[in-house]
Amino acid sequence: MKVEEEGISLKGTVLDPLIEKQEIKLREIILNQTISQKKACNEINNSKYSILTFLPLVLFYQFQHFFNLYFLGLTITQFIPALKVGFIINYVGPLSIVVCLSMCKEAYDDILRHSRDRQINNQLYQILTIEGLMNKKSGNLQVGQIVQVNKDERIPADLLILRTDDKDGNAFIRTDQLDGETDWKLRKSIKITQNMDDNQLTSISGIIQFEQPHQNINIFKGLVQIDEIDGKQVRESINLENVIWANSVLAVGQIYGIVIYNGNEAKMMMNQKKAQTKKGIFDVEVDKLSKLSFFIMIVLAVIITLFSSPPRDLRYVLQMYMRYLILVSNIIPISMRVNLEFAKIVYSIRINRDNKIEGTITRNSNIPESLGRISYLLSDKTGTLTQNDMIFKRFSLENEKYTIEQEDLQKIKQILYDQFKYSNKKNGKMRDFFTCLSVCHHVTPVDDEYGNRTYQAQSPDEIALIKFAAQQGFYISSRDDKEIIIHIDQNELKIMERYQILNSFPFSSENKRMGIVLKNNQNQIHFYVKGADIVLKQLLPEQYQSYIDEETENLARIGLRTLVLAHKKLSQQEYDEWNQEYIKATQLIENREQKMQKLIEQLERNLDFIGITGVEDKLQDDVSHTIENLKNAGINVWMLTGDKMETAICIAILSGLKHATQNFIIMKDVIDEIQMSLILQNLEANSNNVLVIDGTSLQEALHGFEQQFMKAAMNCPSVICCRCSPTQKSIVTELLKKYSGLVVAAVGDGGNDVGMIQSSDVGIGVEGKEGKQAALASDFSILKFNSLNLLLLWHGRLSYKRSSLLSQFILHRGLLIATVQTIFMFLFYFLSISLFSGFLMFGYSTIFTMFPVFCIIYDEDVKQEIALRFPPLYKSIQQGRLLNTKTFLIWLWKAVFQGFIIMICSILLIKQAFLRLETTVFTCLIFTQYAMTLTELESLHIYMIMSNLLSILIYLMTLLLFPEQLLVQDTIDVPFFGWVILILLMSWLPLYILRRILKSVDPSDYEKLMDQVQRETINTN
Repeated sequence: MKVEEEGISLKGTVLDPLIEKQEIKLREIILNQTISQKKACNEINNSKYSILTFLPLVLFYQFQHFFNLYFLGLTITQFIPALKVGFIINYVGPLSIVVCLSMCKEAYDDILRHSRDRQINNQLYQILTIEGLMNKKSGNLQVGQIVQVNKDERIPADLLILRTDDKDGNAFIRTDQLDGETDWKLRKSIKITQNMDDNQLTSISGIIQFEQPHQNINIFKGLVQIDEIDGKQVRESINLENVIWANSVLAVGQIYGIVIYNGNEAKMMMNQKKAQTKKGIFDVEVDKLSKLSFFIMIVLAVIITLFSSPPRDLRYVLQMYMRYLILVSNIIPISMRVNLEFAKIVYSIRINRDNKIEGTITRNSNIPESLGRISYLLSDKTGTLTQNDMIFKRFSLENEKYTIEQEDLQKIKQILYDQFKYSNKKNGKMRDFFTCLSVCHHVTPVDDEYGNRTYQAQSPDEIALIKFAAQQGFYISSRDDKEIIIHIDQNELKIMERYQILNSFPFSSENKRMGIVLKNNQNQIHFYVKGADIVLKQLLPEQYQSYIDEETENLARIGLRTLVLAHKKLSQQEYDEWNQEYIKATQLIENREQKMQKLIEQLERNLDFIGITGVEDKLQDDVSHTIENLKNAGINVWMLTGDKMETAICIAILSGLKHATQNFIIMKDVIDEIQMSLILQNLEANSNNVLVIDGTSLQEALHGFEQQFMKAAMNCPSVICCRCSPTQKSIVTELLKKYSGLVVAAVGDGGNDVGMIQSSDVGIGVEGKEGKQAALASDFSILKFNSLNLLLLWHGRLSYKRSSLLSQFILHRGLLIATVQTIFMFLFYFLSISLFSGFLMFGYSTIFTMFPVFCIIYDEDVKQEIALRFPPLYKSIQQGRLLNTKTFLIWLWKAVFQGFIIMICSILLIKQAFLRLETTVFTCLIFTQYAMTLTELESLHIYMIMSNLLSILIYLMTLLLFPEQLLVQDTIDVPFFGWVILILLMSWLPLYILRRILKSVDPSDYEKLMDQVQRETINTN
């Protein structure tokens, strides 16, 4: 098959009348022509590096980070003799470790990507040729080749279905790896090739013309023209239902499909985006403190330079300044980034392994600390707050209302029996209602190998309607793309009704309705429609509109989701005239959808009202308790939903988004600027109102009152946006981040929530019945809404608290040794040499101190049950009190005090050689770090005790085993350790005593809480 991949002009071809004389650029496949070997293959390449590009690219990415570049600059200075202040290993070593660890992580991740790519590319498929079936690797498939795919096999490329093993040409696929939706989807083969055998498929001549590749997986159109079938030229329009995108899975049966897009042009590859890099608020705060440290280092080097010997010339001054700068460069610890990265990994693993929130997955390990700083949580409703498990509850037929109570069910049975038995000429509303439920849908009954029947549908609402109809005796016996067979069981009446499907118009989020044209046993043509009330009421006579508004509002107030059902009867002539135009529209290339939609709207005129359904979507377990906890923790919860205002209000009340003492301020269809301004002023003046706003009003508010609206909304305890589009959800999220300046999280379960999740600071996806699309796009995925209790109040709070303490310990470690070095230079005539030997400097931030410092990530101030019992504990963490300029200055003061005490006391007490001073000071520094880790923590755990003992052992063994290499021979004796202990007590004990005094005078929130819990325990006992 010859593949013409360049754009072609159809003007003047046989397709000219079908495309309204427009020149269009399309793709073209000429059937059964030789395929050029130069054409692109189907090889998938998700890797970032090759063998040749790995080293240069990784180094390029690593040194894009300012501090890596900074440390590289410091390292380079040590190769300049005039600037060399110590052993080169002191600078090359730590930087090499940091870069090598990052390179190893990148290499490991990319090796996995290469392995996955090879596994996919080497998967064998069979292609159909003139010689028969031949094996071919997935990566070598080319456009124009016919591929055989069997049950449960991955679709290797974008295929146009030529034939299936189903007699009607149906094929069911799973697309959860493409769009996250778990329900099976129906696809159909091309009609003109469905009944061809292998020889015919490989010998026919013709052309397939279709659109250029693009990202939209919901749009496809084209034409197939076969030159001669039974002596005639045949054409058929093709659309989305005739294609299967790569990475889908064939659920049942076998298909033959021709490759239309492959490799990088396949929909899967075109929709692959680099994961959005989110920088958590913790990392932003650490960056600020690191830059402050950098500023202190520069100023300190300037001060030392000014106090040193009088300047000779500019070159000498710059040389000395650079030497002093290098000597105090420990102020910025190179190990900070590595320690925090490892901490994030530990937090992520702990979240993933928490059995109490089983199924929770950390998909972005860069931002676990942000879980402890959330101020706003934007939540979807259906499937997130609710179960998305629909139960039919009630329906209305004009002035008659029915529930699922036994009395009403018996009444329904009797009415149906009477209408079937006595009404031959005119069916009643009840029969029309259940007939509409039974036939107006896209539900496919599927029987498994054991004969058990299940229903496949893209919406759980449809399954609820089908099941209710079955309970009333309307059973779907079978359904394919040609007919629906319904068995009706009404007492002794057993009826089989066969409906020929003439046309079917699927539901979409744009039109909010679906319809189907059927011909029944009596050759009568019926058009059934169901959809959202806001749309259907516009298509019905005016006399029904107020009733529909009133009844849907009544049903929504009790939390039910509603659909309106309608119907019309068509004569054969009416239908034939309409269908001729519709067939022409389906064969267009340009403006096909617009023309088809106009004709559908034409068919929808003069509909008759049938009834309204009410389906319940129950709240998930512990939703109200979870929301109460989140609000007590200082998190404002907003609901953003596409559902009706009344339903949203009902769920808001049931879930606890609105308290009994609060009032609703409702903005519905507000498009007047004056009215909008007055409502917003009222909101700003009263902070105890819950704002409810629909999509129309939201559009107006964001258009002309963006700042005022967001200010007023943030003043509310909660906001409910209903009839909200996916785009509006994203916009609200972005604006809330912009105007609040706080951490905004979003939680949702459907594809329409992806934009909101990706726009938020912390995206949380719920794996639900709408599939995994939201979960796959999120930073954290959960199975239930109530998992947020543990995820935020426990894991989020601890992650932020631990990382805050860890980062400040690391900064303190750098500031402490820089203080000692600065004092040394001031006291020893501004010598621009390091106080410590090379190995001691290298070990200071690595083997001697890293274990105790890193064990900070296991610190706990309260037990899990206490953190969940008292959500206000989250507030002190949420407000960022643990890591800011104030806390940095406190730790800076600690470092300066301890460094001064250690250096001065060592000089005064050790009046001997310089080597003993070096060893004494360094040992005091190390032991001060150990003491600080033991006493600055909120709880003393076994990991910290063991890590301190191990580190002490490592340090002492190093001094004893390598005295000559470390230049400490003849300095280690009993008096030495006595002086060390004395100096340690002088540097550490005053800070410890001061800390205890401050705790008693001004205890922290958790300390007050622990006292309260202890008193309650004593009183209980």
